[in-house]
Amino acid sequence: MKTKTHQIFFDSRLKNLKFEINRSKGHLFSYINNRIRWHLFPTIHHVAKFPSHVDIELSSLCNLNCPMCYTTTDNFKAKVNQKVMNMDLFKKIIDECSKFNLYSIRLSLRGESFINKDIFKMIEYAKKKGIKEVSTLTHGGFLNEEKFEKLIDLDLDWLSISFDGIEDTYNKIRHPLKFEDSLENIKNYQKIKKRRGVVKPVIKVQTVWPAISKDPDRYFSLFEPITDQVASNPLIDYLAKDSDIEYEENFSCPQLYQRFVIGADGNVMLCAFDEMESHKIGNMNNETIFDIWHGEKINKAREIHKKHLGAEQIEICKHCPLTRKRESESTNLGGKSLKISKYVGRDQTVGK
Repeated sequence: MKTKTHQIFFDSRLKNLKFEINRSKGHLFSYINNRIRWHLFPTIHHVAKFPSHVDIELSSLCNLNCPMCYTTTDNFKAKVNQKVMNMDLFKKIIDECSKFNLYSIRLSLRGESFINKDIFKMIEYAKKKGIKEVSTLTHGGFLNEEKFEKLIDLDLDWLSISFDGIEDTYNKIRHPLKFEDSLENIKNYQKIKKRRGVVKPVIKVQTVWPAISKDPDRYFSLFEPITDQVASNPLIDYLAKDSDIEYEENFSCPQLYQRFVIGADGNVMLCAFDEMESHKIGNMNNETIFDIWHGEKINKAREIHKKHLGAEQIEICKHCPLTRKRESESTNLGGKSLKISKYVGRDQTVGK
């Protein structure tokens, strides 16, 4: 079974260990138990009573038009109900998660989570109901120092910021955000954490590899001192342009035993890579996580993946990055050689 991450972490092993320790501060033993479940259950094809993690999309809307993003496509706009999640549905989800002592939730999926004006109330509610790890992903455009202080007050555990490239590259990809302003904000967040003597939220900055491939040293040197983790992803075929795809051998999807994915409209997707909601397995407006998690639709997918036939028999799996064969290329970072993972046959040009 292939369960390797697609991200390349530029930080030292020691710093990445520190990231995990800080991320788990206040609930270390629960975190260790969660990590064991996360890696073990897919290996033995064990369906737990409740998932280890739940993704809750607070918004399927985004205010940017990044050239590599599927949310800008006509296909996405035609198929996906673009909206923000309402508070009543969110509370229903969290109440069930709390009942089963769920460890972690991620308040993001496809759109920009901070478009949802209730996000701070949602973080507060989840924390009060006992969710130990609450994280979210953002482009950072709606954040400022005051809002970051509020995230600290609410005990947000983990904030990932998509920061593709530097200077003109960033300005083109993340228009209308400005590189200097966005960089200064992150510097200020680090100063705030130091002033308040806190380690959370841990801050991870991530980029698509082609946006920094010409000078990864520069990107790393900018962000290593002001963040907790720096990472890069190979460019995924989010625009569904690839046709000749090579697949990993004997692949069985781990996500079917790890995480549960809920869209802003309440639709439940088979996995986190079903961006177009083409394989819905339930709806949280009239069902429960427990029933869907143990339901016929997801169990059918699990059986197919046990036979390593996901990419052959499930349409979304044919285009999923997890199923794709990977290769590596070498680059230099800080005078040391680093292996960069990429997909076989995948054009690494932003917008292609």
